[in-house]
Amino acid sequence: MDKKIVLIGGGGHCKSVLDSLLRNSEYDEIVITDNDIPVDSTIMGCRVAGNDDVLSDLLASGFTDAFITVGSIKSTKVRHILFEKAESIGFNMVNIIDKSAVVSEYAKLGKGIFIGKCTIVNADATIGDEAIINTNSVIEHECAVGSFTHISVGAKLCGNVKIGNDSLIGAGSVVIQGIEIGNNVIIGAGSTVIDNVNDNTTRVGLVK
Repeated sequence: MDKKIVLIGGGGHCKSVLDSLLRNSEYDEIVITDNDIPVDSTIMGCRVAGNDDVLSDLLASGFTDAFITVGSIKSTKVRHILFEKAESIGFNMVNIIDKSAVVSEYAKLGKGIFIGKCTIVNADATIGDEAIINTNSVIEHECAVGSFTHISVGAKLCGNVKIGNDSLIGAGSVVIQGIEIGNNVIIGAGSTVIDNVNDNTTRVGLVK
């Protein structure tokens, strides 16, 4: 039986995920749903099957796996809605890990996670559902990344860092060992975090 997957969302994040999928050569057929892109358009050679209303029909036609390819910068609300919808319909929410990533066999992964190119997830790290671990980022030993949290391009989490749900660690940021960052936190690009950060906070630069 052919292995099929539907990507939910056709924007920029979709292209990163799709590139990893195509490199991995795991699926026989990949389609995309998007509310704003015309039906039968193509993205990197993969067909746009329609808007989110066709998800049930796609499941019935053999697309048992799904992945949320809407990104999150300022809010994770849309990702939550789409994840809950896809699960309620009955899709298997898979992880997509680029073949260039290094993920320890001792790491613990939830579901719906994207781990991008040249990324490292080290031993005893925990990654929550629907997290995005983006290109060339490092999740060191014993770190915990919450559900729907986005670790941006080139960000580095040193050992035993804890990050809550729905947070964003900006591109090129460094979080030193043992730091705890709460839920719904934004750490701006290029920041260095040397002290804990409370829930519902935006911090930029040297965070101390």
